[in-house]
Amino acid sequence: MEHWDEGVYMERGRGRPGATPLILSCGVHGDELAPVQVLQQLLDELKARTLPLARPCLLIFANLLALEEKRRYLKHNLNRLFGSSQRVPGYEGERVRTLEQHCRDFADMHGPGWHLDLHATIKPSRHPHFALQPYNPEPGSTPYDPRWPATLAQAGFTALVQQNAHAPTFANFSCNKLGYASFTLECGDIAGSGTSAAAPLDRLLRQLLTGPDLPGGNAHLQTYQVAVDLIKQTSDFQFLVDEKGENFATFPAGTPIARNGNSLVETPTDGCALLFANSQVPVGDRAGLLLAPTP
Repeated sequence: MEHWDEGVYMERGRGRPGATPLILSCGVHGDELAPVQVLQQLLDELKARTLPLARPCLLIFANLLALEEKRRYLKHNLNRLFGSSQRVPGYEGERVRTLEQHCRDFADMHGPGWHLDLHATIKPSRHPHFALQPYNPEPGSTPYDPRWPATLAQAGFTALVQQNAHAPTFANFSCNKLGYASFTLECGDIAGSGTSAAAPLDRLLRQLLTGPDLPGGNAHLQTYQVAVDLIKQTSDFQFLVDEKGENFATFPAGTPIARNGNSLVETPTDGCALLFANSQVPVGDRAGLLLAPTP
């Protein structure tokens, strides 16, 4: 295994030639410990060569200083800095540029592949394990294998959110800049209890690292399309529903959800779900998503 940088490891794999390369990242937010524990265990097994690796992989532990302090971030939210032309000073700005370059180098070596950016949820969720697919205005440029939804579902993920706009996230960067089939995975409780809560993620990653291809299957995900991206426009933004409620809580059409400056945000259709509600983000950042379920 090659140690490219602090918290960055590359393994060429011992599988068939042409196997799809895989980037796995965690610790973009330093308080989301559950996926970090899972990936650390897999890294240990790869180093010991007790886990047979079928494909090239790049393993990234992203915000190391925030992980040391178990804080979400130090000064800047790392997952709001990727793919930006604006240079942010300090550790997190430099770290993003470094990680982007490592991913470019890996893609140059092995070609386009898959990227899973691993996170954990801050609050309870009706879907404890779910995936977000970045917005891609040219779908043909990033080939998403149609077996991905079933693969996620077979592992124990229950929902897929398809985004409707670019965001400065790690997964959006690898999808739109490198041509990777990328997902942000929300992998259960934020703290990481070492119990069965981590099982779906561990099961999925072992399948991808050791198997010759996506397993697919007959399981299905509940899918959602982003209907409203709640960007905080002013400092007096406020939710009109309980923002501490569960992720994916649903509301009837016309329910007042938030006051955003002079605008009132209402649910456009029945059954809209609220995700990532957080009024305390900086002005200009996303304060939440309203999701429309798809058949």
